[in-house]
Amino acid sequence: MPKLFTKSAFKTALTCPRQLYYYYDSKTYANQNNDDGFLQALAEGGFQVGELAKIYYGVDADSDIKTLDYVSSIEQTKKLFERDDVCIAEAAFRYKNCFVRVDLLKKNGNTLELIEVKAKSWDKESSFTQKKNSNRIASDILPYLYDVAFQKWVVINALKEQYPDTPYTVKAFLMMADKDKTASVNGMNQYFRIGKDENKRIKIERETNAEGLKDGTHILTPFPVDEYCDKIIRGETEEQQEVMGYKFEDFVEKMADNYCSHKKAECTLGTQCFTCPFYTTPKDSSTLKDGYKECWKEIAKFTDEDFEKPLVKDLWGAYIKRGDFVKNGKFFLKDLSLTDLKAEKIKPTVGLHHIERKLLQIGLATNNEEILRPFQPYIKDGVYLDVEGLQKEMKDWKFPLHMIDFETTAVALPFYKGLRPYEQVAFQFSHHIIRQADNEMGYTIEHAGQYLNIEKGYFPNFGFVRELKMQLEHDGGFVFRYANHENTILRNIHEQLQNSNEPDKEELMAFIDSITHEDKVVGERDMIDLLEVVKLYFYHPIMKGSNSIKVVLPAVLNSSELLKKKYSQPIYGKEITSKNYTFDSPRIWIAYKETGEIDNPYKRLESISSLLNVSEDELSQFGESLDATVCDGGAALAAYSKLQFSDDTISEALETALLRYCELDTLAMVFIWEYFNEMISLNKAK
Repeated sequence: MPKLFTKSAFKTALTCPRQLYYYYDSKTYANQNNDDGFLQALAEGGFQVGELAKIYYGVDADSDIKTLDYVSSIEQTKKLFERDDVCIAEAAFRYKNCFVRVDLLKKNGNTLELIEVKAKSWDKESSFTQKKNSNRIASDILPYLYDVAFQKWVVINALKEQYPDTPYTVKAFLMMADKDKTASVNGMNQYFRIGKDENKRIKIERETNAEGLKDGTHILTPFPVDEYCDKIIRGETEEQQEVMGYKFEDFVEKMADNYCSHKKAECTLGTQCFTCPFYTTPKDSSTLKDGYKECWKEIAKFTDEDFEKPLVKDLWGAYIKRGDFVKNGKFFLKDLSLTDLKAEKIKPTVGLHHIERKLLQIGLATNNEEILRPFQPYIKDGVYLDVEGLQKEMKDWKFPLHMIDFETTAVALPFYKGLRPYEQVAFQFSHHIIRQADNEMGYTIEHAGQYLNIEKGYFPNFGFVRELKMQLEHDGGFVFRYANHENTILRNIHEQLQNSNEPDKEELMAFIDSITHEDKVVGERDMIDLLEVVKLYFYHPIMKGSNSIKVVLPAVLNSSELLKKKYSQPIYGKEITSKNYTFDSPRIWIAYKETGEIDNPYKRLESISSLLNVSEDELSQFGESLDATVCDGGAALAAYSKLQFSDDTISEALETALLRYCELDTLAMVFIWEYFNEMISLNKAK
């Protein structure tokens, strides 16, 4: 049977009509969403939300349609429609060349409730429309409402064809995690085990006591959206032309025709191209086509060499609209002028103004002497470093210096009783200390502490803060974070403490107040954001448009002779103490790629299989669906989710992988400080 225009195809068309062509042929074109979507849903709890909704509505095995076959699923739906009162999971309907499977369809006589389940947080105060325009759908909920509208349109028309003499009423709902509700049990997230079957489809296995969740607090709420769906279907909401280029029904019919006949839609290049998932990676470039490159070659007349040039999409994105440059035919950094960047609006600041940072990126990427002229005093070997500015910034930093990093999770189905959906859980931190010392370097480094909650069903936030307080309260040394995440998490825990009955909550809240800021209230020991220091004083071309610590780390290592020499030796875990590397098995952090550049240490963290001492094939026997290395925040969230309900064999490996990953985050902060300190010392010695 030929392919039909489904919910997923409709969602793809909303993002970019051209992407439908690549989405149609998954065996020909690479699609990075296939893996990324699974990891994200695993970390956030999307699959569990759908399964919990079935429990709330009493879906039984007979009314849960599993087949993916169009004809069979429609026939099963028709059979179930013979009942007066039933709730069907994955009820299937076809109208013309459009096909939908409804998450939940509750039938009570001739009244139908169409329920789309989403792992998104919402409450009764949230608005489906823009505050200043009730006839314009709010952008954050727009894809969800359009999805439900599409389903309702298909269902209504399909029912008219199938049951012309039966007037059905269809009411639409978005069922989402309710921010006003709290979990009534511990471990709600763990009632549903997730994996993949032999066909690599998502497989959910319920715990035997999962049915009991029906009797507790329902943290998922079906919010009525009929009013908005009907307006969308009638083409009455104001955003439709800019979102779709057509009114709703015209768009659906046009896209369905393009998809089912496998035609390429006309399109223009824009910001949607920057996040296009239809690109190849080294592992699939030999077997699959690259839709992203295909578009640019066709529309912008790119050659293979053009993709290697510095592109506008790589420009640091703060305070600019890169999509506007692309729409105006400015695809390369060399095409941008001082006027494009609004250089005339630069105001005197300490360190680099955000516009200056963009100009610096363009200048170094394109060797534009005119743009680079103001920055030349601070550029050496192609790297920008304002040593004088750094020296002024760092001269008042009080030792010992504490580098801290948190790993947190916020999932739709809370791990712990009393938590709201997506309430933050701080499950891990790492802590390095730099102390002044009377030695050749003038300082010592120590991985002084860490925390990882491995106790299943235990809410860690308050124990997390107690341990952090114990490690930081013994001196007045400055505390450092990288980005604002740590400040945000501690302020959230402060609020949780305020509403708690913890006996030491006043002490813990006072500690949090001392190292954080909120509004205009700044703690006496407020954490210093090392990211802001990097943005003001340092830029390396390999960073392109990113200031992520995982990009800054290799930039710093490639820039520092001290770090290259020091950490190419087996001293970490030996001369520099570590909680996770031993004297007998120290870690060498410097390794070189064939190009002569230093390999990113994050890419060289141990895989879970190596920590288990098993092969990748043997790892699959544990039912793991994770990337085999915990080397970024997304993988860490997924690993912690696994850790909460894995057996002892895999738990030990996950624990080690998480601890070493988080340790590298604070060690990376140490490396950044060491590089800055090295360059200041060399400048003083001149």
